[in-house]
Amino acid sequence: MGTPGSRPALYRAHRDGPTSGAVVFVHGSLDRARSFRRVAELLPEWDVVGYDRRGWGSSRSLGGPALRLETHVDDLCAVLAGFPAPPVVAGHSYGGLVALSAAARRPSLVCGLVVYEPPVRWLPWWPAHDPWAAAVREAGTGSPDQAARALMEKALGPAGRLWLARRPADELAADGAALVTEMTDPSAGEPLFDPLTLPVPAVVAAGTESVAHHREVSRRLADLLPGGRFASIEGARHDVQASHPGDLAGLIREMGGDGHDAAGVGERDLRDAGHARAADG
Repeated sequence: MGTPGSRPALYRAHRDGPTSGAVVFVHGSLDRARSFRRVAELLPEWDVVGYDRRGWGSSRSLGGPALRLETHVDDLCAVLAGFPAPPVVAGHSYGGLVALSAAARRPSLVCGLVVYEPPVRWLPWWPAHDPWAAAVREAGTGSPDQAARALMEKALGPAGRLWLARRPADELAADGAALVTEMTDPSAGEPLFDPLTLPVPAVVAAGTESVAHHREVSRRLADLLPGGRFASIEGARHDVQASHPGDLAGLIREMGGDGHDAAGVGERDLRDAGHARAADG
Protein backbone atom coordinates (compact mmCIF):
# COMPACT_ATOMS: atom_id res chain seq x y z
CA MET A 1 0.00 0.00 0.00
CA GLY A 2 2.88 2.38 -0.66
CA THR A 3 5.62 3.43 1.69
CA PRO A 4 4.75 4.43 5.27
CA GLY A 5 3.58 8.03 5.41
CA SER A 6 2.96 8.28 1.65
CA ARG A 7 -0.15 10.22 0.67
CA PRO A 8 -2.12 10.72 -2.54
CA ALA A 9 -1.02 13.67 -4.68
CA LEU A 10 -3.38 16.66 -4.71
CA TYR A 11 -4.82 18.43 -7.73
CA ARG A 12 -5.87 22.06 -7.52
CA ALA A 13 -7.85 24.29 -9.85
CA HIS A 14 -5.83 27.51 -9.63
CA ARG A 15 -7.74 30.79 -9.39
CA ASP A 16 -6.57 34.32 -10.09
CA GLY A 17 -7.25 36.90 -7.40
CA PRO A 18 -9.17 36.50 -4.14
CA THR A 19 -11.39 33.47 -3.59
CA SER A 20 -14.75 33.25 -1.85
CA GLY A 21 -14.46 29.66 -0.69
CA ALA A 22 -12.53 26.40 -0.75
CA VAL A 23 -13.78 22.89 -1.37
CA VAL A 24 -12.15 19.46 -1.27
CA PHE A 25 -13.70 16.80 -3.50
CA VAL A 26 -13.57 13.14 -2.46
CA HIS A 27 -14.53 10.72 -5.21
CA GLY A 28 -16.28 7.36 -4.96
CA SER A 29 -15.44 3.90 -6.22
CA LEU A 30 -14.55 3.38 -9.90
CA ASP A 31 -13.76 7.07 -10.13
CA ARG A 32 -11.03 9.74 -10.10
CA ALA A 33 -10.60 13.34 -9.01
CA ARG A 34 -11.13 14.49 -12.57
CA SER A 35 -14.80 13.51 -12.51
CA PHE A 36 -15.48 16.77 -10.63
CA ARG A 37 -14.01 18.99 -13.36
CA ARG A 38 -17.40 20.25 -14.57
CA VAL A 39 -18.40 21.10 -11.01
CA ALA A 40 -15.08 22.92 -10.48
CA GLU A 41 -15.68 24.98 -13.63
CA LEU A 42 -18.92 26.24 -12.08
CA LEU A 43 -17.06 27.48 -8.99
CA PRO A 44 -14.68 29.95 -10.68
CA GLU A 45 -14.20 32.06 -7.54
CA TRP A 46 -13.47 29.03 -5.33
CA ASP A 47 -10.25 27.20 -4.65
CA VAL A 48 -10.92 23.59 -5.61
CA VAL A 49 -8.76 20.69 -4.43
CA GLY A 50 -9.15 17.02 -5.28
CA TYR A 51 -7.10 13.86 -5.16
CA ASP A 52 -7.22 10.30 -6.44
CA ARG A 53 -7.91 8.09 -3.45
CA ARG A 54 -5.64 5.12 -2.74
CA GLY A 55 -6.13 2.38 -5.29
CA TRP A 56 -7.47 4.71 -8.00
CA GLY A 57 -5.93 6.75 -10.81
CA SER A 58 -2.59 8.32 -9.95
CA SER A 59 -2.78 6.76 -6.46
CA ARG A 60 -3.14 3.21 -7.76
CA SER A 61 0.16 2.11 -6.23
CA LEU A 62 -0.96 3.23 -2.76
CA GLY A 63 -3.82 0.72 -2.73
CA GLY A 64 -3.91 -3.00 -2.11
CA PRO A 65 -6.15 -5.77 -0.77
CA ALA A 66 -5.49 -4.85 2.89
CA LEU A 67 -6.67 -1.23 2.44
CA ARG A 68 -9.42 -0.17 4.85
CA LEU A 69 -11.80 2.77 5.15
CA GLU A 70 -9.89 4.28 8.06
CA THR A 71 -6.81 4.81 5.89
CA HIS A 72 -8.90 6.87 3.45
CA VAL A 73 -10.09 8.90 6.43
CA ASP A 74 -6.45 9.39 7.50
CA ASP A 75 -5.64 10.71 4.02
CA LEU A 76 -8.50 13.19 3.97
CA CYS A 77 -7.66 14.48 7.46
CA ALA A 78 -4.08 15.03 6.28
CA VAL A 79 -5.36 17.06 3.30
CA LEU A 80 -7.65 19.16 5.50
CA ALA A 81 -4.87 19.88 8.00
CA GLY A 82 -3.01 21.74 5.24
CA PHE A 83 -5.68 24.44 4.85
CA PRO A 84 -5.35 27.78 6.62
CA ALA A 85 -9.14 27.82 7.14
CA PRO A 86 -11.62 24.91 7.11
CA PRO A 87 -12.99 24.14 3.62
CA VAL A 88 -16.24 22.56 2.52
CA VAL A 89 -15.81 18.85 1.86
CA ALA A 90 -17.89 17.35 -0.96
CA GLY A 91 -17.96 13.56 -1.10
CA HIS A 92 -19.62 11.36 -3.69
CA SER A 93 -20.78 7.84 -2.74
CA TYR A 94 -17.90 6.09 -0.91
CA GLY A 95 -16.18 9.48 -0.83
CA GLY A 96 -19.16 10.76 1.15
CA LEU A 97 -18.59 8.05 3.74
CA VAL A 98 -14.94 9.10 3.95
CA ALA A 99 -15.98 12.75 4.33
CA LEU A 100 -18.47 12.05 7.12
CA SER A 101 -15.95 9.94 9.03
CA ALA A 102 -13.21 12.58 8.68
CA ALA A 103 -15.56 15.35 9.85
CA ALA A 104 -16.46 13.31 12.92
CA ARG A 105 -12.81 12.72 13.74
CA ARG A 106 -11.57 16.28 13.09
CA PRO A 107 -14.62 18.58 13.02
CA SER A 108 -12.53 21.73 13.45
CA LEU A 109 -10.98 21.11 10.02
CA VAL A 110 -14.31 21.14 8.13
CA CYS A 111 -16.52 24.14 7.33
CA GLY A 112 -19.40 21.93 6.17
CA LEU A 113 -20.23 18.77 4.24
CA VAL A 114 -22.02 18.08 0.98
CA VAL A 115 -22.35 14.31 0.57
CA TYR A 116 -24.18 12.49 -2.20
CA GLU A 117 -25.67 9.05 -1.56
CA PRO A 118 -23.05 7.87 0.96
CA PRO A 119 -23.19 4.07 1.50
CA VAL A 120 -23.72 4.09 5.27
CA ARG A 121 -24.27 0.35 5.40
CA TRP A 122 -24.69 0.12 9.18
CA LEU A 123 -27.79 2.29 9.28
CA PRO A 124 -30.95 0.16 9.70
CA TRP A 125 -32.44 1.38 6.41
CA TRP A 126 -29.61 -0.12 4.34
CA PRO A 127 -30.93 -3.39 2.86
CA ALA A 128 -29.59 -6.71 4.10
CA HIS A 129 -29.33 -7.68 0.44
CA ASP A 130 -27.60 -4.83 -1.36
CA PRO A 131 -27.97 -5.58 -5.09
CA TRP A 132 -24.83 -3.65 -6.06
CA ALA A 133 -22.66 -5.34 -3.44
CA ALA A 134 -24.13 -8.73 -4.34
CA ALA A 135 -23.33 -8.18 -8.01
CA VAL A 136 -19.73 -7.26 -7.17
CA ARG A 137 -19.28 -10.26 -4.86
CA GLU A 138 -20.68 -12.68 -7.40
CA ALA A 139 -18.69 -11.25 -10.29
CA GLY A 140 -15.57 -10.97 -8.13
CA THR A 141 -15.35 -14.74 -7.86
CA GLY A 142 -14.19 -14.59 -11.47
CA SER A 143 -11.73 -12.01 -12.76
CA PRO A 144 -11.52 -8.52 -11.17
CA ASP A 145 -12.67 -6.78 -14.35
CA GLN A 146 -15.97 -8.67 -14.11
CA ALA A 147 -16.64 -6.97 -10.76
CA ALA A 148 -16.13 -3.53 -12.33
CA ARG A 149 -18.40 -4.45 -15.23
CA ALA A 150 -21.11 -5.70 -12.91
CA LEU A 151 -21.23 -2.51 -10.83
CA MET A 152 -21.10 -0.07 -13.75
CA GLU A 153 -23.92 -1.85 -15.53
CA LYS A 154 -26.00 -1.94 -12.34
CA ALA A 155 -25.31 1.67 -11.39
CA LEU A 156 -25.43 3.47 -14.74
CA GLY A 157 -27.02 1.12 -17.26
CA PRO A 158 -26.23 2.17 -20.86
CA ALA A 159 -23.92 4.96 -19.68
CA GLY A 160 -21.99 2.40 -17.67
CA ARG A 161 -21.57 0.21 -20.72
CA LEU A 162 -20.17 3.17 -22.66
CA TRP A 163 -17.67 3.80 -19.84
CA LEU A 164 -16.63 0.15 -19.89
CA ALA A 165 -16.09 0.22 -23.65
CA ARG A 166 -13.50 3.01 -23.23
CA ARG A 167 -11.48 1.31 -20.47
CA PRO A 168 -8.25 -0.51 -21.41
CA ALA A 169 -8.32 -4.11 -20.20
CA ASP A 170 -5.43 -3.68 -17.75
CA GLU A 171 -7.02 -0.63 -16.10
CA LEU A 172 -10.39 -2.34 -15.89
CA ALA A 173 -8.78 -5.26 -14.09
CA ALA A 174 -7.00 -2.91 -11.66
CA ASP A 175 -10.23 -0.98 -11.09
CA GLY A 176 -12.04 -4.23 -10.40
CA ALA A 177 -9.50 -5.27 -7.80
CA ALA A 178 -9.77 -1.91 -6.01
CA LEU A 179 -13.55 -2.09 -6.18
CA VAL A 180 -13.68 -5.54 -4.61
CA THR A 181 -11.38 -4.31 -1.80
CA GLU A 182 -13.70 -1.38 -1.01
CA MET A 183 -17.00 -3.23 -1.28
CA THR A 184 -15.86 -6.22 0.77
CA ASP A 185 -14.06 -4.19 3.45
CA PRO A 186 -15.69 -5.27 6.73
CA SER A 187 -14.75 -1.99 8.41
CA ALA A 188 -17.00 -0.07 5.98
CA GLY A 189 -19.94 -1.79 7.64
CA GLU A 190 -18.94 -0.60 11.12
CA PRO A 191 -19.75 2.88 12.49
CA LEU A 192 -16.84 5.32 12.27
CA PHE A 193 -19.05 8.25 13.26
CA ASP A 194 -22.17 8.90 15.33
CA PRO A 195 -24.73 10.75 13.19
CA LEU A 196 -26.53 12.00 16.32
CA THR A 197 -23.49 13.95 17.50
CA LEU A 198 -21.73 15.04 14.29
CA PRO A 199 -20.94 18.72 15.01
CA VAL A 200 -20.61 19.83 11.38
CA PRO A 201 -23.39 21.19 9.14
CA ALA A 202 -24.17 18.80 6.32
CA VAL A 203 -26.28 18.49 3.20
CA VAL A 204 -27.05 14.88 2.29
CA ALA A 205 -28.28 14.65 -1.29
CA ALA A 206 -29.74 11.97 -3.52
CA GLY A 207 -31.13 11.81 -7.04
CA THR A 208 -34.78 11.24 -7.86
CA GLU A 209 -33.75 8.51 -10.32
CA SER A 210 -31.37 6.73 -7.93
CA VAL A 211 -32.08 3.33 -6.40
CA ALA A 212 -34.61 3.44 -3.59
CA HIS A 213 -32.32 2.52 -0.70
CA HIS A 214 -29.78 5.21 -1.64
CA ARG A 215 -32.52 7.83 -1.43
CA GLU A 216 -33.96 6.42 1.77
CA VAL A 217 -30.65 6.16 3.61
CA SER A 218 -29.64 9.66 2.49
CA ARG A 219 -32.91 11.15 3.69
CA ARG A 220 -32.79 9.30 7.01
CA LEU A 221 -29.17 10.25 7.59
CA ALA A 222 -29.96 13.92 7.01
CA ASP A 223 -32.73 13.66 9.61
CA LEU A 224 -30.32 12.15 12.16
CA LEU A 225 -27.58 14.74 11.77
CA PRO A 226 -28.00 17.73 14.14
CA GLY A 227 -27.02 20.17 11.39
CA GLY A 228 -28.26 18.07 8.50
CA ARG A 229 -30.71 18.63 5.70
CA PHE A 230 -31.77 16.51 2.75
CA ALA A 231 -31.55 17.72 -0.86
CA SER A 232 -33.27 15.89 -3.71
CA ILE A 233 -31.76 16.43 -7.16
CA GLU A 234 -34.39 16.10 -9.85
CA GLY A 235 -33.54 13.66 -12.65
CA ALA A 236 -30.19 12.59 -11.17
CA ARG A 237 -28.94 9.05 -10.79
CA HIS A 238 -25.77 8.05 -8.97
CA ASP A 239 -23.38 9.93 -11.30
CA VAL A 240 -24.54 13.38 -10.20
CA GLN A 241 -21.23 15.19 -10.78
CA ALA A 242 -21.39 14.23 -14.46
CA SER A 243 -25.11 14.66 -15.09
CA HIS A 244 -26.02 17.56 -12.76
CA PRO A 245 -22.84 19.52 -11.99
CA GLY A 246 -24.78 22.76 -11.53
CA ASP A 247 -26.94 21.30 -8.77
CA LEU A 248 -23.88 20.00 -6.93
CA ALA A 249 -22.06 23.31 -7.31
CA GLY A 250 -25.14 25.11 -5.96
CA LEU A 251 -25.18 22.98 -2.82
CA ILE A 252 -21.48 23.68 -2.26
CA ARG A 253 -22.08 27.43 -2.62
CA GLU A 254 -24.90 27.27 -0.08
CA MET A 255 -22.72 25.40 2.39
CA GLY A 256 -19.62 27.55 2.00
CA GLY A 257 -18.74 30.98 3.29
CA ASP A 258 -16.30 33.76 2.43
CA GLY A 259 -12.64 33.79 3.21
CA HIS A 260 -11.67 30.14 2.81
CA ASP A 261 -8.35 29.93 1.01
CA ALA A 262 -6.48 26.85 -0.21
CA ALA A 263 -3.24 28.75 -0.81
CA GLY A 264 -0.23 26.96 0.57
CA VAL A 265 -1.65 23.45 0.14
CA GLY A 266 0.79 21.33 -1.88
CA GLU A 267 -0.84 20.27 -5.12
CA ARG A 268 -0.77 19.78 -8.87
CA ASP A 269 -3.21 21.57 -11.15
CA LEU A 270 -6.59 19.81 -11.18
CA ARG A 271 -6.54 20.10 -14.96
CA ASP A 272 -3.48 17.84 -15.04
CA ALA A 273 -5.62 15.00 -13.78
CA GLY A 274 -7.43 14.99 -17.10
CA HIS A 275 -4.20 14.27 -18.95
CA ALA A 276 -3.11 11.28 -16.89
CA ARG A 277 -3.89 7.96 -18.52
CA ALA A 278 -4.70 6.46 -15.13
CA ALA A 279 -7.32 9.14 -14.48
CA ASP A 280 -9.65 8.86 -17.42
CA GLY A 281 -12.59 7.32 -15.60
